[in-house]
Amino acid sequence: MSPTFEDALEVVLSHLDNPPAEGTPEDEAFLAALGEVLVASQGGLDNDDGAKQAIVIDDDLRTRLEAIAHRRRLNPFGEHPDGIGPTLGMDLRVKPPR
Repeated sequence: MSPTFEDALEVVLSHLDNPPAEGTPEDEAFLAALGEVLVASQGGLDNDDGAKQAIVIDDDLRTRLEAIAHRRRLNPFGEHPDGIGPTLGMDLRVKPPR
């Protein structure tokens, strides 16, 4: 059984000012709960009827949660803070005209 939004929000709020150390089981639970809260508050939570519904959270809280998620996110494209990663082998340098 997956945790409810309320359970996820409780985990997030309990660690908001002092997030757990990275790589610990508490950190994994925190990041999972953080993702659940952000998805649910963006309209991605399914209710019992299968319809999407958004849960409204305070804008300041959303800003703090998104900042934490951005800092702690595992980026599959490397460590660039803006998510810029490797290309598909294309040479993007500007070449002088011939």
